[in-house]
Parts: sequence; structure tokens; C-alpha cells
Amino acid sequence: MSDEGRKTSDINMISLAKKLQNLELFLDSQYDKDVGYGRALIEAIVDNDLFIEVEVLKCIGDLHLQKGMLSQDLADFDKAAALYAAALLRCTDPDMGQTLEHRIGYMEKLSSQLQYTPHSRWLPPDYGGTFDNNVLRVVKTCHQLDRSVKNSWRSVETRYTEILVTAIAAGDVLLELEVLKSLGDLFFESGKKMKEVSQFFKAAAMYKKALTICEEPGTTQTLSHRIRYTEKVSEAVNRQSLRNKSRPTKNRSHQRQQCRNITKAEISQDHNLHPDIPRWGKTLLTFVVQAEVGSVWRWLCYSSGWDF
Repeated sequence: MSDEGRKTSDINMISLAKKLQNLELFLDSQYDKDVGYGRALIEAIVDNDLFIEVEVLKCIGDLHLQKGMLSQDLADFDKAAALYAAALLRCTDPDMGQTLEHRIGYMEKLSSQLQYTPHSRWLPPDYGGTFDNNVLRVVKTCHQLDRSVKNSWRSVETRYTEILVTAIAAGDVLLELEVLKSLGDLFFESGKKMKEVSQFFKAAAMYKKALTICEEPGTTQTLSHRIRYTEKVSEAVNRQSLRNKSRPTKNRSHQRQQCRNITKAEISQDHNLHPDIPRWGKTLLTFVVQAEVGSVWRWLCYSSGWDF
């Protein structure tokens, strides 16, 4: 390997190490590991960071493996194996791929020791029957999700994220697609309500992620439209925000100019009212008027909290 190649490799390693460190710090700050991993997954999708997305899926798999070791619940072992497989499917980093393959191999040995047959990690193309039946299945799942959210203390985003992880682990592309769209809609509505551009950015990221796994032409067109519309609304909100920020400055400058104009007008008028005052007297009077107006102006600025 050339010196330039080694240098690039070192930079990449440092970058990946920093990403992992930031991820660890973020997870340590979360009170609930499941919720923390879900949020980390959403942030990875928003940042379009495939490496962290794979790392988070691996970590969620590790979490289920630990739970399975403690509870001996075979369902947790199944989830762990499925998440490792899902992470491997998305993985493009050779070292990470090797780690995931070791994890999957370990799960296979574990299943032999426990004498159980893991459930299929991936759903067949005709899962649930026809395409229409699959759509009905997904609609039913999302409807149940909406109902459960109303009766739960957890946020809508948290519940949708949980279903997203479940869909990824099961290889249920249709459900994953629908949940990504729903998350995009959720962030979009939040952006409109709070007038925050960051929420529109998240919404667009969810739609774009859904677009990468979408194969149905009609849905692809819908997602493309949502992306364009979200970006337009985001630009409009951003422009409005910038205008709102610039208004106080304009008003302040306008008021200062008005005060200067008033000062000049008063001085000119005073000169006309007192033609007999000597030249030095007029100069003194001008100075007094300017001083008085200046004092009033400084007091107004001070009382209004303005600074220079």
C-alpha cells in the first residue's frame, strides 16, 4: 500500500472511531437502551450514515442476545440472529462484515446447543399471499400501532421506531417502507407546527430512505413528490425565519435615522426662531439641543434594552 493509501486508511479509521465514540456517548445519555438505540438508528438514517446504521442494528442484536442469555427466551435469540443478518445485508465495511459473520456463526452454534430451530430470518417474496394481502397486512399493523400509541405513554416516534426495527429484523420491506413514510409524515407535521427546518430535514431523510427500498412505481412517484414538497416548505420556512430575524435590526436603524432627522429639523427651526443670536451663540444652542436629544435617545435605548 502506498503512503497516500495508508494515510487515507488512517483517516478513515480515525473517523470511524470518532463515530463509534459519539454513538457510545449518545447511548450512555439515554435512560432506556431500547429507546436510545431507536433514536440512534433514526439519526443514522437522517445523516445517511450507513456505517452507524449497521452498527446500531448490531448493537440492538447484542442487546437481545444479552436478554436471551438472562431469560433463556428463544424469541430474543431469534431477534438477535435476525438483526445480525439484517446488519450484514446492509454492511459495506469488510471488518464489520467479518464481525457480523462471527456473530451469526455464534448464534447458529447456540441454537444447536439449545436444540431449537431459529425462525426464518427473511420473509419470502409471497409472504402473506398476494401484493394486495401484503398491503392489507401492513395497513392493519399500522392501524394497530396508531391505536396503541393513543393508549401508551411512549411517543409516536418511539413506537414507530420500534416497529421499524422489527420490520428490518423480519426482512419485511413493505412494512419498513410504510413506517419510514409514516416517520417522514410525523417529522413533516412537527416541522410545520414548530416552524423548525431541522424537522423538515428529518422528514426528507425518511422519504429518501424509503425511496431506496421502494420498487412500486406509484409509491416511488409519491415519495419523490413528498421529498420535493418537503424541501419547498423547508425553504419557505427558512426564508420567513431569516426575515423575522432581520426585522428588529431594520426597525432599530429606521428609528435611529428618524431621531437624527428630528434633531436636524429642530436645530434648523431654532436657528430661524432666533436670528439675533450671535454666531457663537447659535453654535452653543446647537450643541445644547444636540446634547439634550442625544441624552433622550440614549435613555430610550437603555430603557428598551438596545445596545450599540
